[in-house]
Amino acid sequence: MTVMLEENLLEVEGLCKKYDTFCLDNISFSLPKGSIMGLIGENGAGKSTTLKGILGILHPSAGEVHFQNHTLIDSSVMEDIGVVFDENHFPDLLTPLDISKIMRNIYRQWEEPYFFKLLGRFNLPSKKSIKDFSRGMKMKLGLAAAMGHRPKLLLLDEPTSGLDPVVRNEILDLFLDFIADGEQ
Repeated sequence: MTVMLEENLLEVEGLCKKYDTFCLDNISFSLPKGSIMGLIGENGAGKSTTLKGILGILHPSAGEVHFQNHTLIDSSVMEDIGVVFDENHFPDLLTPLDISKIMRNIYRQWEEPYFFKLLGRFNLPSKKSIKDFSRGMKMKLGLAAAMGHRPKLLLLDEPTSGLDPVVRNEILDLFLDFIADGEQ
């Protein structure tokens, strides 16, 4: 009997990035569809550098990244990736409503009703300025924005760091829902 391996959603092969004081050296892994993977390590170990290398935000010294058998240089595959960094990068004067208006001009597949459903699930007001949000509210907004176009891959940089246990559990429940969907 032949056992077929499930198709990998993401493959990282020999990813390296050299800096004067740090070297990310030969990172390789595969992520099958429907999986959750965590990068664990000390501060400064290279977790964020690895994510930035996967996304093409920084130019790796060596290695390749493939998402659904395409290189990430192909901008069309970025439509299927959602990203949340450890800090909020939305301007403080915007509201979640403003964020949705911006995102629908960025993503062809933006689903505004789904975005607002996520805001409701997280009890986030759509017309309140981000400057008035707590850290947990900002993280939830970032997740809703990253998921509003129903990506196939969700990359998160320390999504639960500094959050209270209730918010952390809400976010972890959302991750379980994300992988339970057969399309992700």
